[in-house]
Amino acid sequence: MIRAKRTTLCINTKQTIMNANMDYNDADTISINTLMLENMLRDDRIKEMTKLKTLAKTVCNLHTNILYYRNASTKRGAVCYEAWKSLIKTIGGSPNTWRELGYALGVSPSDLNYIENSVKEDAPADIVIKVYMQNESATLDKIVEALEKMKRYDVLKAIEEPFCNMSQYFNKKDDSGYQSESKPPGTGNKIIYSANEIVNDLPAALNKNYVIKDKEPKPNQPTQPLRQPLAEFDEVEDDGPLLFLTYTEDGLDTAINIQHYINDWEGQKVTVLTLCNRKDQVYQNPEKFIRKYFEKADFIVPIITTGYLKSINPLSPHVPCTNDNLDYKYVNFIYNLIINHYIHATGCLNNKVRSVLPFGVNINVLKEINMYPDLLPFTYESNFNEHFKAFLKKHSVK
Repeated sequence: MIRAKRTTLCINTKQTIMNANMDYNDADTISINTLMLENMLRDDRIKEMTKLKTLAKTVCNLHTNILYYRNASTKRGAVCYEAWKSLIKTIGGSPNTWRELGYALGVSPSDLNYIENSVKEDAPADIVIKVYMQNESATLDKIVEALEKMKRYDVLKAIEEPFCNMSQYFNKKDDSGYQSESKPPGTGNKIIYSANEIVNDLPAALNKNYVIKDKEPKPNQPTQPLRQPLAEFDEVEDDGPLLFLTYTEDGLDTAINIQHYINDWEGQKVTVLTLCNRKDQVYQNPEKFIRKYFEKADFIVPIITTGYLKSINPLSPHVPCTNDNLDYKYVNFIYNLIINHYIHATGCLNNKVRSVLPFGVNINVLKEINMYPDLLPFTYESNFNEHFKAFLKKHSVK
């Protein structure tokens, strides 16, 4: 019995030694396989790097403000949001990357210090991008090139697919008003596509468009009147129905969406009027312009948001509007016209106002709007096309 155990032990020992010898004899093969694997990985990395380097060319004609285009009901709006999210999250995912990117994009050290020490509510990465995009030639390829110089290939890899998807939507020829084309100074003949009506919500210290006019004229310069006399403003086309939108800042996205919805209507020419779209005419005499087109409009269309209801509520503390957006500034003036028309012109029969509630409207808005009979009836943005076509059809029959 003991002899049998010893025999088995000897056989197992020999087998182990043989296996060890086989592994040793294959050492060269193992080294070759490892080298092949390293070469394959290197080739894959070279291909990946080459592909990433073409990303700058893909987005070279897209202005950075396209990242902030929002339209919840369209694929275009979704891809812009995904591109913005991937960029901000990956930059903000590691310490001080936002500052390094800011330097690379030409943001001044004083602005970067202000962002770090004074801007607490928003992500520093988001603020840096907004500061950079105030430049007319702030195209996305410069961000890509800056990340290449920083050797942040992890960020480039994260934004590659979202940026390419976004480029496909904004390089289409049949855009229908989603973007504008321009040739900023220093870009040669290259056309830059940018999103329309993107609000600059930067703090005044970072906002390059925030200008304080001199209270007194400079020496040796003739005094200029505050407003030069201008010719009577051009008429808004009245060969079709006219919708006059009124909204506060949190209703801007819906105002843009409404214009897009109507642009897609077939067989019916409808004009959408906002004060910002007619700045030159409004500045001549704002109250006169508003009164005139309040009467001419088929419907006044308030966009009912938390900000709108707060603005028209007489019990809310009134904060002067510091934004240069005319639509925000004259919300109360237009609402007073709505009240007077509702009470005195129609005897509380609302035939002038058709309100719109945006996507994802706050539940408190739904509760409060019933306290304003002069803003009823209302429709949800999701039903805009169906309901407003019906409103206009019925209105044209009268």
